[in-house]
Amino acid sequence: MSLSQQVGVACHELMCVIDRRTGEAYVSAAPRREAYATILHSEQLYACGAMVAAQSIRMAGSDRDMVALVDETISERHRSALAAAGWKVRTIRRIRNPRASRDAYNEWNYSKFWLWTLTEYDRVVFLDADLLVQRPMEPLFAMPEVSATGNHGTVFNSGVMVVEPCNCTFRLLMDHIADIQSYNGGDQGYLNEVFSWWHRLPSRANYMKHFWEGDTAERAAAKRRVLAADPPAVLAVHFVGMKPWFCFRDYDCNWNAPELRQFASDEAHARWWTAHDAMPPRLQGFCLLDERQKALLRWDVAEARKANFSDGHWRERITDPRKTICAGAGAGVEGCRRREIKGRRVEGNRVTTSYAKLIDNF
Repeated sequence: MSLSQQVGVACHELMCVIDRRTGEAYVSAAPRREAYATILHSEQLYACGAMVAAQSIRMAGSDRDMVALVDETISERHRSALAAAGWKVRTIRRIRNPRASRDAYNEWNYSKFWLWTLTEYDRVVFLDADLLVQRPMEPLFAMPEVSATGNHGTVFNSGVMVVEPCNCTFRLLMDHIADIQSYNGGDQGYLNEVFSWWHRLPSRANYMKHFWEGDTAERAAAKRRVLAADPPAVLAVHFVGMKPWFCFRDYDCNWNAPELRQFASDEAHARWWTAHDAMPPRLQGFCLLDERQKALLRWDVAEARKANFSDGHWRERITDPRKTICAGAGAGVEGCRRREIKGRRVEGNRVTTSYAKLIDNF
């Protein structure tokens, strides 16, 4: 048997192990030594996503520890809410990506390296805060480091990873920040350079809400069926593009921006809001929109109307009660002032510019 055939068999066997176990009860010898983890750095605007992610983990039936690593920019109010959602909150120091531009989406994402300091756990399943768990993910704790889904070709996506915490690994990652070149400029490319012999998980462990430009109509329709499946067909959905909590709940607002339409799915959007609605009302309050966020949504609708997008989402009447609730009341009258969009333009690439910088246009 050739080397390529051996590798193919090994990969096939790994997929079969996961497929047999997915959705079934996973019995661990040391469940207290296993945990889910997420990271919040720089933008507490993502705290809502982390709270809903926690809700989805519990709704899927898991009782594993959940650890949220947060930096100093996350307020005490948001930390308290994360704890109420079920996260064990730990404070970290941000790690800057030296090759990232100021205010870019990847400026601080090397903070993910702190995962390897959670040495009270043997294995950690990392989840980005923009994931929604739909089925039990416990079988992933049986996988070695680093297990992840493929992004394209031979690289993995770092949005869901199985890691084995170790201070030596953390030091290695920190020691080479200056000399390791990341293929995509972020933590994902960096980690792919370090963990080149990674273990492939099936795509449904981290199902990307992404309709590629080259997708045929049949392939796109198949993806939409997967996202709408009831009971769910995937373990977790990854919400790339504009996040559900940055949209009104009526539909996926990615439809209204040309660069973001590739990420639009009303089916996945609705499922995220189901998990949101299962949270206590106090936590739902952290998913309100401020006036800058609402202005960005109105701006996108106006642009979609001018472009006369055929899907017609821009025509829909918004019924989301958050439309009329002021999330910035703590800032007084200025916080609740309706922002004008006439004569404005949104600066920056909608895929790579940080969301905080985008709403600062208003």
